[in-house]
Amino acid sequence: MSKSYFPADRAGRIDWYSNFAKEFPKAGKDLGFSETEITNAVNDSNYAVHILTTLGPDLDADPGHAANAVLSGQSSGDYVDLPAGASAPTPVRPGIDTRRQARVERIKAHAKFTTDIGNKLKIDIGKFEAANYKAELGRARQTGNFVTIPFRKAGGGVSGINLYRQGKGDKSPQKVGFFFRTPAIDTSPGKSELKYTARAVMNGKEIGQPSDAVSVTVS
Repeated sequence: MSKSYFPADRAGRIDWYSNFAKEFPKAGKDLGFSETEITNAVNDSNYAVHILTTLGPDLDADPGHAANAVLSGQSSGDYVDLPAGASAPTPVRPGIDTRRQARVERIKAHAKFTTDIGNKLKIDIGKFEAANYKAELGRARQTGNFVTIPFRKAGGGVSGINLYRQGKGDKSPQKVGFFFRTPAIDTSPGKSELKYTARAVMNGKEIGQPSDAVSVTVS
């Protein structure tokens, strides 16, 4: 079954971001990134490591924790005030995962991208098998009146996802919409116990297997 390059567990994500911060500056310029873009990528990675290391247990316990917006929220908005400390790296705006996803797709689309670079940056998943790919959703969380759900794209192997919602009284899942950048945001979930699933989309068509369901109660 095809899987994304990005680890699902916290320890794996810390290792991935640490490695990317170390290796990307060596390859970024050859892959068409400016010095500013390389610096921003390193700052994103270092801050992700800081959040996952210092606030990891809090994130695991509370999907609504403000730090989740920095990691998997929309790539916009103001800085979030998080506990810092003397050793904290340069803070970044929300949407680290969104920018990571876009950055990796840009890297893999560059003419100078090679398997060796993919291995060094830990973004190579080998041959993508569309028929066997299972869509991947992260934890659903209520953000105001919306529901926000991070998702993966198999390192750019798919165009995005179709997100589906099923409420307690619904006989079948209802399509929320198509999303090509994480996170997917349901702007009209209503107040209910909700279950979300997704299907990966390639060239406008759903492929592979549906994701495992993720649930959230919107109050």
